[in-house]
Amino acid sequence: MEHLDVLKFIDVTCVFERKINLALNYAGLRLPHFKAIRYLQTAGKVTVSDLSRAMCVTRATMSVLANQLIKARVVESIENSADKRSHYLKLTTLGLNRLKVAQQEVALVEEKISQRLSPELVETLNQVSNLVLEEL
Repeated sequence: MEHLDVLKFIDVTCVFERKINLALNYAGLRLPHFKAIRYLQTAGKVTVSDLSRAMCVTRATMSVLANQLIKARVVESIENSADKRSHYLKLTTLGLNRLKVAQQEVALVEEKISQRLSPELVETLNQVSNLVLEEL
């Protein structure tokens, strides 16, 4: 019986991550920034704690990332009237513009990779990704 070479998948993931990070440089973002503002676009305003849970990182890590995004004026901090100890994070217009540029750059990378694969293989890889993520 064949077995899945998980370590090879990790290596492939690193290659994809390098390509995506290079593309995101054009938007002035790194992958964690991109993932955070992409989540904020969908969620609206969220607390740092909520965002840290959604991104599977510690609150401390997310606080550092949030401060970087606030400093870059990509995200704004809004007072939480229900809890004075926490703040909401919300995407700014600049953040939305950067996100659009970043999404275009990521789409170019996806297209370039997809062109080198058969449509059937692309579909299979997407199915594998979905199955693995559903199991987590």
